[in-house]
Amino acid sequence: MIEEIIQKAKQRSKRVGIYAHKFPDGDAISSSCALVQYLKSQGVEARYIVTTPIRTFKNIVGDIPVTTEVGEDEIAIILDTARLDYAQNTLFQKSSVEDIYSIDHHEKTQEVMNIEEELGIPSQNVIRNSEASSVCEILANELSEEQITLPIAELLTVGILTDTARLRFLKTNTLEVLVKLIQMGVNYEKIVEMCTVKNNLKSEVGLAKLLLKSQRFLIGDTLGIILPIENREVRWVNREYGVRSPQKRIFKMTDIKNCSFSCILAENEPNQYDVEFRSVEAWGNFNVLQIANLHQGGGHYNASGCTIKEGGTREEITTRIKQQARELYQQQGANVQEMTPNEQDMELANILDKTQRLTRKVTPEILRQVSSLIKAGANYDYMYRKTRSFGQFMLGNELLSRIPVSVYSQANPVVHIRLLEQDISRLSKKYQVSQEDILGIISIFSNIQVNNATIWLPNGKSSHIDRFGNINFRNGNLGREISGERT
Repeated sequence: MIEEIIQKAKQRSKRVGIYAHKFPDGDAISSSCALVQYLKSQGVEARYIVTTPIRTFKNIVGDIPVTTEVGEDEIAIILDTARLDYAQNTLFQKSSVEDIYSIDHHEKTQEVMNIEEELGIPSQNVIRNSEASSVCEILANELSEEQITLPIAELLTVGILTDTARLRFLKTNTLEVLVKLIQMGVNYEKIVEMCTVKNNLKSEVGLAKLLLKSQRFLIGDTLGIILPIENREVRWVNREYGVRSPQKRIFKMTDIKNCSFSCILAENEPNQYDVEFRSVEAWGNFNVLQIANLHQGGGHYNASGCTIKEGGTREEITTRIKQQARELYQQQGANVQEMTPNEQDMELANILDKTQRLTRKVTPEILRQVSSLIKAGANYDYMYRKTRSFGQFMLGNELLSRIPVSVYSQANPVVHIRLLEQDISRLSKKYQVSQEDILGIISIFSNIQVNNATIWLPNGKSSHIDRFGNINFRNGNLGREISGERT
């Protein structure tokens, strides 16, 4: 299809506009910029059409010009956009339907019309592959390998890594595609480093204050967690802490042990909730895309979203989603049993530990080995996760929420958390955590921009993390370091 677009653009002297979804992520931005570069290398005038500034991934793609007008005779390619109302803008509607193309990796469902059906795009103008991890993975297979330059290969790698949360979530051929890109010359560790952006402490404090309002409810013999955020809270956390689109932070809930379902619904605009759903295979796998479809949304089996407009009060929407999750679990979810790792699981765990979850010292051979273990039955999703209890999750939010403005407003903050006996007693009772759990919460700073952070207990024990992620625990009685690790 890409070759057909190139020939049409050349023969008819047409410019190509690339479009993607609103709140663009790494896949949307990288696939758009990669395709622009590829088309330009083939002698076609192309540009990524956005009507509002893009602030994310500027360190990788630079500044993307804002466009307000396009010609009626342009070719339009829509990337990573399941539905029309997900589009960042709809300037592509100026093009004739025969000149509109769509490339997407979201699953097509019977219940909800997707963008090609809404626009009436001819079937030959559509690539929809839900077996791909990302649009960047699709492009890596669709573009001519001989014409993929190193900068294009790097952009495709960025999109794959970001849409899989640095290979946390894999599709069947994702690792094979990465092997191909690495063999093209991509410096894998460099791209991982570029995609690893530590969070600002100020925004993490604000987000923690919201997450402390998370509601826990039962779904069969598993947990569900839901966080409804009304408009005044959205405006407050944006104004005071710089947190935008809080529903996009749903990933913070997905490592909670026995939590099969998580959801954040944020009223970013009055009477309009942007909602993200997640389910976890290890704790009762079920298809949250079906819940999204009930609200005219879209996405994937374990990760979907929607926008609810005029759907009732926050409490009514929350109650409805809880019930929908329970019903879906009853239909599809399985009773969770403690997993007993087999030989393939243990070998996979060893590789994941040695490569820091496939972020360091990764070679094509290692990726092939991981792929072989998965095909042999290793449970990648389970072995990849570092789980925590709901109490540990809430404890981390509470300790973050205590950090004062005098600390989080610093450019290179140093965090000291000193707990009193009454703090230990209250936290232990409230969250069912031990002193070791409290010290272990220091790991939350591994993805936050701090110079260093320390937690002190009244008995002299402490935990410390430096800016490189190295963690040390100190036994107050012995007065010496008793363990250390790098997160």
